[in-house]
Amino acid sequence: MIEITDTHIAEFESRFERLSFDDESKEFIKCLETKDIQACPGAGKTTSLVAKLDIIASQMPFKDNSGILVLTHTNVAVDEIKAKLGANAKILLSYPNHVGTFQSFVNKYLAIPMYVKLRGNRPERIDTEIFYKMFQKKFDSVNEFHRNWLIERADEKYTNVLNFIENFEVNDTEIKYNGRNVITTNSQMFNAIKTISQLPINVMKSGYLKYDHCYDLAINYLDSFPNMKEVFQNRFKYVFVDEVQDTDDIQFEILDKLFSNSDVVIQRIGDKNQEIFRNIKSEASGWNMLSDNLEIKNTKRLSTKISEKVKYFAISPQELNGNSEIELQPVILLFDKNNMQETVLLEFGKLIDEYELYNVGNKIFKAVGAIKSHNDHYGISSYYTDFVQTDNTSLGKDTLLEKFELYDTQNVLVQDYRKVILAIVIEYLKAEKIFNDDKYFTITTLLKFLKENHNQIYNDFKLKLLKSVQKLNNQECSYDIQKEKIQNILNLFGKYIDEEKLKEVIKNYKFEFIQKINKNKFNYSNGEITFDIDISTIHKVKGETHTATLVLETFNRTYDLKQLLNLLKGKTVKSSTMVDSKKKLLYVAMSRPTHLLCFAINKEHLNDGDKSDLESCGYILKRV
Repeated sequence: MIEITDTHIAEFESRFERLSFDDESKEFIKCLETKDIQACPGAGKTTSLVAKLDIIASQMPFKDNSGILVLTHTNVAVDEIKAKLGANAKILLSYPNHVGTFQSFVNKYLAIPMYVKLRGNRPERIDTEIFYKMFQKKFDSVNEFHRNWLIERADEKYTNVLNFIENFEVNDTEIKYNGRNVITTNSQMFNAIKTISQLPINVMKSGYLKYDHCYDLAINYLDSFPNMKEVFQNRFKYVFVDEVQDTDDIQFEILDKLFSNSDVVIQRIGDKNQEIFRNIKSEASGWNMLSDNLEIKNTKRLSTKISEKVKYFAISPQELNGNSEIELQPVILLFDKNNMQETVLLEFGKLIDEYELYNVGNKIFKAVGAIKSHNDHYGISSYYTDFVQTDNTSLGKDTLLEKFELYDTQNVLVQDYRKVILAIVIEYLKAEKIFNDDKYFTITTLLKFLKENHNQIYNDFKLKLLKSVQKLNNQECSYDIQKEKIQNILNLFGKYIDEEKLKEVIKNYKFEFIQKINKNKFNYSNGEITFDIDISTIHKVKGETHTATLVLETFNRTYDLKQLLNLLKGKTVKSSTMVDSKKKLLYVAMSRPTHLLCFAINKEHLNDGDKSDLESCGYILKRV
């Protein structure tokens, strides 16, 4: 039986300058029983979790050789945990432990094994965007009249064709959608539409899966082989779920099937008020906190001036104890919609300049909004016309040069170019079904294969790789060299390159380091003082800490800040599904900054009484 003491915690604190856990955090670190932990924004929960993991790892291996399972929802969060782990990192990142995203855990241990049992081989690719591409390719090849017939009816249901077809209920006499007939055997098209309805299944059978498919496969696996839960219960003694408020019901179901009614200790850590990734129309129950939970109320991020404003946007009652040493009052920028592009971000920059925040904190400044754009009203793009709206604009561009030209290449490293070029080679070999001992090549196994068996080709490959990197670094096309590299490898397998297939691989390749090469930046300059203001959706900044944050008013049925104006005044608003969704988003946005919180609100949305109320609540109103 292990334990965590004050001595363990003190030793961990001693490794880091100015790290000191408060009593609430220490209680969480010491706790080694099943428990839910409600942690306020900026509570330092990740650091506390890392301390707990590090101390537990120092007492491994356990007598029964079991390990620790750590699940979170983004690779960024996983990387943050790994980066903060100390000398015990190697222990925690190796068997029998597992630290990763929920998706990667489900894929590796449940979904892929089930797919192999059903199909006899591993899936080619797990990627929702690629699945859509493969489906679209098959859908484009069907009869045009039938295709248009389905598109028209999907539009009537306010959904895309794939979602429309995937939700068909098909039998021998009729096809239904949401309980209503789409088509019956009375129509001459019935058999054709029935065949088209199988396209998503055919794409799955060909090896392409959406992320959601993996959860269905996981449930199927655990239902088909119920004794497998004993394997997981024996392997993992402790399970920690970070950012648990972002967990879907099917993920909770998987956890329940794996670890319920066992001795496994499960700790779920998160903030109920930051549950922003759930569909507002969803009837999912979400995170139902245990009654006997721990609460961390002391925020290391927010000033008292900010925390006393944030608490009014909490769905679940939240006590926030902020930092009283920072005395900057929140600011509301009242803009004219006719010149909002020229004024809002500039005025935010002037405030940062005026308060000399460019020398304070982590020097991260962001403007965030809930909605990217709107046809008739305004979203983020109305404040910044160059806003790149898609999550991965590299997808669909025909050449690597075009993909890289979308971003600020000053932030792209040589190894990034190299990684992309090698990844294209690997993806093409997969497309050609070229294997290495019954498995697809990886970058590591391909280079090893060439070096050990075909040294001359290996040396030539490295030389051409270097030339490709140099060309991309000089903003020149590298396609011909890429083609030569691949052909040299294909020669070893008696194949010739299919240029159309290669172009398709390049077009479908998705960059995985977009966060480094984001062009959504407004540059503020005043003499020698210059800094960037990043522009983003609220969803993208969850978990981040900024020195200053500007919350942009955007439209979703109504303007969010206008609709929730009473909350800014410290009053209440009537709850509804839409209102609660907006409250959660604004709660996340408002709880990012350490020093300065700003809002941008259309001046027409406030009357004189509103202005007076806001000023009496401690806001500074500034007309821009």
